[in-house]
Amino acid sequence: MKALLLYRDHDFDLQQPLPWNAEALIQDLELHTLFGAMALGDKFLADVAQRAVLSSLRTDLDTIRYRQDILKDCLNNAAIVRNIYDIAVRAIDGEKKVYLGFYISKYPSTMLSRSVEVLQMFVSMLKQLRRVADEHAHTFNSDGFTAFFEMLRNELSDAYFARLQNHLRQLQFRDGMLISAELGEGNKGANYMLRKPPEKQQHWLDQIFAKGPPIYTLYIADRDEAGARALSELKDRGLNLVANALAQSTDHILNFFTMLRTELAFYIACLNLHEQLAKLDEPVCFPQPAASGERRLCFQGLYDVCLALTIKQRVVGNDVQADKKEVVIITGANQ
Repeated sequence: MKALLLYRDHDFDLQQPLPWNAEALIQDLELHTLFGAMALGDKFLADVAQRAVLSSLRTDLDTIRYRQDILKDCLNNAAIVRNIYDIAVRAIDGEKKVYLGFYISKYPSTMLSRSVEVLQMFVSMLKQLRRVADEHAHTFNSDGFTAFFEMLRNELSDAYFARLQNHLRQLQFRDGMLISAELGEGNKGANYMLRKPPEKQQHWLDQIFAKGPPIYTLYIADRDEAGARALSELKDRGLNLVANALAQSTDHILNFFTMLRTELAFYIACLNLHEQLAKLDEPVCFPQPAASGERRLCFQGLYDVCLALTIKQRVVGNDVQADKKEVVIITGANQ
């Protein structure tokens, strides 16, 4: 699963290096003021906003329009978008709490127990996302959100949740574990494998009175620490493959929530900025991008956003019609 809310076909790289002149740009354009208004004290929002703004798309006009359309959806559905962001944040924070609740262990049984608990929490969050898609997808028009909600409905179907819940119930091993093994070299155990128990299709009365296969039972005394340790090792060998597979599944869903939070953080920051500019009664717009070779530069009421945010009042904008002009010289009292 991928959110794909900043690019059509790949994830946003939060680890990408900033441009070589990032510090000069920030200082020259007073961008600390801009990023502060976008973040509102949230360090994560500040980091995402800074990297997204400074990592210019340059000539990628399609991606610029792609993000503009998504932002228009965000402005029209701000409460819903913030709810989706909160779901992603709660999922990530919930995974951290479960992780801290278990001591760091190499034992498969501990890994499995942690993964089951995390997945149960993730299922709840995924269901909330699916509910948002079912109830509100029709109010979004951008390609990005349309594809996002369609992905949620396709991949998070009712059948998927039913299968997932069934697997999680089985992995709680309320009826014990069924593990197979073979005799290896020197009659040592080999190829330990967790098996799915046979489904009980008989009526419960038939199960009680039916004659089952012979059962061989080994009891370990309460104080037999060596025996208990040996049994635990056998269990871990059988659970090893399943524990690793489940841990990978957990990481896959966690990565989805992490990327969803990262990409939505940019739009949450834009919503924060828009709300502050609205309070100042400052106008906003969605510029029409053009290829640099077209030499198009035309605007009305263009103003310094950071100046408005600093003095907390509306500032006077400027009008320019410079289409097809090669050079523009701007003069004024400050030279």
